[in-house]
Amino acid sequence: MPITITLAAAITLLIIGVLLLICLWCDVRLNRRRARHVTTACVITILAGGCATSYEPRPDLTSVETIGVVLPEESSETLEAEDTIQLYNHTVGEDRLKNSALGAGTGAAVGTAAGVAAGAMIGCTVGGPLAPICWGMVLVGGAVIGGGTGAVAGASVGTQEQVEVAPVHLYEVNKVLPALQRDYLTRSDLEERTLRLVRQENPTINFVPAVPDGDRYSLGKAAQPGGPYTDVNLVLSDLRVQFAGKAENDPRVTLTVHTQWTLTKYDASANLNSTWDIHAGSYESKKYPLTEWLADEGALLRSHVDEGLEASLTNAFSSLAGETEEEKWAHSSMDESF
Repeated sequence: MPITITLAAAITLLIIGVLLLICLWCDVRLNRRRARHVTTACVITILAGGCATSYEPRPDLTSVETIGVVLPEESSETLEAEDTIQLYNHTVGEDRLKNSALGAGTGAAVGTAAGVAAGAMIGCTVGGPLAPICWGMVLVGGAVIGGGTGAVAGASVGTQEQVEVAPVHLYEVNKVLPALQRDYLTRSDLEERTLRLVRQENPTINFVPAVPDGDRYSLGKAAQPGGPYTDVNLVLSDLRVQFAGKAENDPRVTLTVHTQWTLTKYDASANLNSTWDIHAGSYESKKYPLTEWLADEGALLRSHVDEGLEASLTNAFSSLAGETEEEKWAHSSMDESF
């Protein structure tokens, strides 16, 4: 299935760079007070352009004493090479003229929209003879620069097409997966590692193994259904160990380890668990030839999976902590500036 690189994202980033330069120009031409308003308007415009997401504070866990840690049985399903290794052919778009025209149109549209927004925001805050200049620069400049950069990006756009992995590669990968799963990916091993790392990252909270029990999660010494319940749980929702690289006879591939956890909160009035937050972490290795990954019964692969799980889980669990004082100050300053 072809995977096409999106033009709009690259073009928008380039246009935003131009708008930032325009904002800086306005800063030095206006007095400090008005320059501050113009800068705020430019920042709002850039955020409205799609490069930032709306800020939401992290869940406040200061009053939460216990969190259940849930690893579904599916995490112990047998790994198969077909799901573990993905190879791609990379090609540059052949119809450069068509791609260039498409990119120019997309870039001009994005640039014009950003220019209109910037002009509207700056026009509301800037008076006097400089207002038409700022209007013209952000409106016309956005469209022209957007169209030009879009055309260039379109002419060089590439695609990645996933291809079938050679049977010999599948066979070699399948030989090492059982040992990998036995050493690092069984449910008991994952649970032990998970509890160690999440407690290390968040020592003020009591993390206890939990299991699904109807519409809730049950705690207990053996984590059996029917035990005491917890209202906040950390549920493993995604675990992936994958190879990816360019299709070759002995492909050089990267190993990625990705984990995702859903923080759920029980709503007694509705008798259901709702998603409170998502915590994810990833690890990506350097590229090695597939034969090197699999040599010595997959020794290199097992060592990187071990390292990758530590890094991925640590990254995910570090975001469970509440906001630092610096982060709170930054967000409150942003709110006050608007």
